[in-house]
Amino acid sequence: MALAHRLPEPEAAPARRSKTGREEWRWPALVAAVLLALTLGPILIAWVMTPPGTTFTGYVVVGVDGPVYVSDWRQGWAGAWLFHAMYTSEPVPPVLLFPWYIWSGHLVGGMAAPWLYHLTRLASGGALLLAIYGLTAELFRPRRLRRLAFGLAVLGGGVGPFLGSSPQLGPVRLSATEMLVSGTSPGDLLSLAPHLPWAAALLCFLFTAVLRYGKAPSGRALAAALAAQLGLALIYPQLALLPVVVLVGLAFLHRSRRLLLLAGAVAVVVAPYIGYLGWVDLRSPIALRQVRFSFDLGDPFGFLVLSHLVATGLIVAAFARRRLPQVLWLPGLWIGAITVFMFTPGLGPVMGRTFLASTVPFGLMAAGALVVLRRQIDGRAWRRRLVALSLAGSSLFGLYSLAHPYAIAAGRLDAAAEYERTDEARLLAWVAPRTSRQTVILTTYLDGLFVPAQTHARAYVGHPDQTIDVAKKAALAVSFFDSWSAEQRDAFLQANHIGYVLAPDAARVDRLRDDTMLRLVQESGGSGLFEVRP
Repeated sequence: MALAHRLPEPEAAPARRSKTGREEWRWPALVAAVLLALTLGPILIAWVMTPPGTTFTGYVVVGVDGPVYVSDWRQGWAGAWLFHAMYTSEPVPPVLLFPWYIWSGHLVGGMAAPWLYHLTRLASGGALLLAIYGLTAELFRPRRLRRLAFGLAVLGGGVGPFLGSSPQLGPVRLSATEMLVSGTSPGDLLSLAPHLPWAAALLCFLFTAVLRYGKAPSGRALAAALAAQLGLALIYPQLALLPVVVLVGLAFLHRSRRLLLLAGAVAVVVAPYIGYLGWVDLRSPIALRQVRFSFDLGDPFGFLVLSHLVATGLIVAAFARRRLPQVLWLPGLWIGAITVFMFTPGLGPVMGRTFLASTVPFGLMAAGALVVLRRQIDGRAWRRRLVALSLAGSSLFGLYSLAHPYAIAAGRLDAAAEYERTDEARLLAWVAPRTSRQTVILTTYLDGLFVPAQTHARAYVGHPDQTIDVAKKAALAVSFFDSWSAEQRDAFLQANHIGYVLAPDAARVDRLRDDTMLRLVQESGGSGLFEVRP
């Protein structure tokens, strides 16, 4: 194995762009193909294990989110350029959100389906892996060191999966960030919604362009950096603030006016969209209520130590012995900016996914740290063991991220999102051409998940993050079907402008048959679709 040989000095790539020929790209391309192929196995397992009377939705990992993005594509195909809230009954004004799906929906929305979701996920995942290798090529000259950094960055992570459900260190509760949120590792990102690996790819590509511009300024590198920043801002504007901070830090460390001007340019790119969202929040706060900006991120110890244990240990051990090489200033500032954004009071709740692909900068720094530490060890065999153990220990969460979807599929751990009742799907297919964006369909919580993805209508309740007051509405929906009188149901239907009611089982269908405001228009198996009389 190439990494078992002597590791070279973690010197920066030369001032001129280092050549990464076609032959060198074959290795990361092969690794990317293998990792992406592994993400298809759980889908095949879930499809083969489809229970009778249900249809496999096509989604395994975070399955509740898949139909949301299909719905966004459908909005674009219907002509929308702004995001319309489809999982809540309130009249929410349209806003510029999720353009990655809605704008592309003008071209591909007519084909919106799980296969399109996975095709774009695979393409985005491939772009992410190649962008990470491109970044290592700009940071390091030796090929073996690039491959080591690539492995540490792609499969990096901490020990969260091995701590149990409620880990304690004396009186202190431990919270590993990678177990609270998704997307800290590229190995995790490969199975998630396609815009997530694409955002991480844009971030890596932006930093690659910045390094090239710093070595040899060119209009091409500048245009690439600004284009990547624009794309990143339209996906996660909070994440687009991270390269601004990193660039300011680099400009200060290098005493470079050029980099400071570049920082200003990337800030100018993201500023209008952030200003627009601030204006929307002031003018119509309800427009952003159904969008999740804050996450439970744990604490700095959980992030810096538990979530990146091996990498952090290597970094601390190495740089206690020598100064931080200039080649590692960028990933070091990247880690610092993430930590500040995540855990500064007042910033954390609004900074969204700045933790995205956090193992990349940790992996890049750990690769350089390994080269420093190996000099402290006598004997080639022990040096090789250090590299092998570090790579294996750092890859535990990345491998867990690739394996866990198999457990989800085999154990049907998210069955409500993985499988849809066939009867329900038939009723939604029948009502789809009879609906519009103004139509609201009432059904039980999570059954409503499929309404906007398969019709043009909105769901009264259906997604845990995109439904306003989701817990209250879920409880009201159950009460509607199971306990309310006809008078209570009728008042509820009128107050919420419900157009159709989808009763998910025979008992609930029979309970609604005698309601004079409801007309049974279609039945399929045990499910029934009622139209609300005006």
